[in-house]
Amino acid sequence: MSHCLAAPTRVFVRPAPSRASVRLLLTRLALGFAVLSLLGGVAPVVAQSAGTQPANAQAPAAASSAGAYNVEVIVFRGNGPREEGGGAPPTRSARDADSSSGTAQAARFLKPLPASALQLSGARQRLATGGYKVLAHAGWTQTASSWGSRSGLPIERVGVQSPGLSGVFLLERGSLLHFGMNLKFTADNGATWQLSEIRRVRLNEKNYYDNPGLGVIAVVTPVAR
Repeated sequence: MSHCLAAPTRVFVRPAPSRASVRLLLTRLALGFAVLSLLGGVAPVVAQSAGTQPANAQAPAAASSAGAYNVEVIVFRGNGPREEGGGAPPTRSARDADSSSGTAQAARFLKPLPASALQLSGARQRLATGGYKVLAHAGWTQTASSWGSRSGLPIERVGVQSPGLSGVFLLERGSLLHFGMNLKFTADNGATWQLSEIRRVRLNEKNYYDNPGLGVIAVVTPVAR
């Protein structure tokens, strides 16, 4: 009479997250909830590195940047402890460089928006009243680049002149429209914060991006033909 022995069960134990990673997550959640409460809600965050393309993204071969868009952004610092820097450096790849070869189209700056066309003045005032440091508030009209090109507009090109702040804003059009940024801010004490993110944008709504040190509120509106 034969006997069959069951194979031993393997148990995988996932290591507990480090205190530093838990603190980073809690800090980010606290900043996000505080801003959401202050502004009365904005589009939810679905984070994606500004240097990578999601696995399920559909990028048509002839992704054109038809039409123009009004873009308005507020860049701000959190009101928590400022002695520590946060955020990983933006992921770099060949797509980060401006590209206009083949069917790819580069984003084009068209014009600045007049003050009368800005929609986030109230949000800026509420942020300042809530203890957040507003680093920049600007609006402009541009075309979108092809999806995946990572052809962005430098912040100086769109009218942002803020000491310690550098980087680019990204607006890309494939089957869907995406907006994001690669931003770096260096404080007077040398601490540095970086925000690198791109995701599908909801038109005509406030979209919120953040890390523990930097935040961005953006509104993208199609220009009527």
